[in-house]
Amino acid sequence: MDATERLARLQAALTRLENDQSRQAERICRQLLDRDGADIEALLLLGLAAGARGNTDMATPILNRVARARRSNAHPCSDLARMLVARGQASLVEPQYRACLALTPDDARLRYGLAEFLRDRGDGEASVAVLEPLLSAQPDSAEAHDQMGMALAEAGRFAEAAERFREAVALDPAQAVFRANLAMMLKIEGQLDAALRVYDEALACAPDDRRIRLNRAVARLHAGRFAEAWQDADGSLAGPGHGMLPPERLLPRLSCLPDLTGRTVLVVQEEGLGDTLQFLRYLPLLAARGAHVVVAVPPALTRLMRTVPGIDQVPDGSAPVPEHDFHCSFNSLPLAFETTLETIPRDVPYLAADPELTRQWGQRLPAGDALRVGLCWAGQARPWLAGFVGLDRRRSTSLATMAPLAAIPHVRFVSLQKGSTAVEVHAPGLELLDLMED
Repeated sequence: MDATERLARLQAALTRLENDQSRQAERICRQLLDRDGADIEALLLLGLAAGARGNTDMATPILNRVARARRSNAHPCSDLARMLVARGQASLVEPQYRACLALTPDDARLRYGLAEFLRDRGDGEASVAVLEPLLSAQPDSAEAHDQMGMALAEAGRFAEAAERFREAVALDPAQAVFRANLAMMLKIEGQLDAALRVYDEALACAPDDRRIRLNRAVARLHAGRFAEAWQDADGSLAGPGHGMLPPERLLPRLSCLPDLTGRTVLVVQEEGLGDTLQFLRYLPLLAARGAHVVVAVPPALTRLMRTVPGIDQVPDGSAPVPEHDFHCSFNSLPLAFETTLETIPRDVPYLAADPELTRQWGQRLPAGDALRVGLCWAGQARPWLAGFVGLDRRRSTSLATMAPLAAIPHVRFVSLQKGSTAVEVHAPGLELLDLMED
């Protein structure tokens, strides 16, 4: 078999593996290994295929063999983990990591990989337990201290995490990320001045790191230092929606462009619905400067947007991007207006329900003297985001935690919950009216 044919077979095995055809991938890899038992690429794909089927007994020695041959690379369990998570088979990841660890407990790559996976699943304490033997064995490893800091942070042990990050900085002062992680803990702990000093140090080490600059901007906003925050924000606050739009049309700060008469400004949605609802308060201000305001939002917000004063056009989700002179994300509107604490738009309420919908729902919701209270207990599920589980654990709860509200007299509770958690419409003693399907 010549090199061209070998590469073609490896590609065929990879394609089958990516298409969840693991057994077919295994067969191709075994044919390659019959010809050359040391073919490391074929071994890697064979191990991944076995792991994808949950066959840890077969996959473990193969993946560890590949890891020994490629000591400068991440352990192949990391590749397997990414593939399984993308397929919705995350339950297979931890058993495979632990099987590999049982045979090679001193492989730091395995411990780092498993700890990261557990953090992303929101299990900080388990991540801490995985890293403890490594930190004991390598007390002078800055990376080990940094990894432990992230695990402790995920577990909500922020003060302890800060100490690990301080140790990492002491062991390797040139690594900006260690300082940035320490600054994040200080911000969470409310030590904003100290956090900003450490962010300054981190940016001195890595002045072009946009993530660190963005995090410093957020810390400055928390500290009420808006003018300084906008200095960090140029480019850093541009969200994912900007990537498909021409950068030369990004809306500049309006102090440089006070008159928008006759100009069309396209305002685009980013990740969360909440940010859009927060910052759409700026849209009437754009219109007041003469702009023709067009907004691009998900279908869930289209009807609501059409009630907001100052918006001229809300295209349907399938419509092409309209012609525009400038574009801006909702999140970047405060930057464009160079907002200070004193100039935050406070003309509230800036949203109102459609009168006809109000009449219709008034007929369906329970009447009487009881106060009607809507309950929402969880945010939008975004499992595709790294670290989402831990983030969601800090912002969401379950309906069961609200059950004590049932003891309040003269109140009628109504579900306002959407998404997968909307099935939790029953809690002990809590009567909840659920009309959310409509």
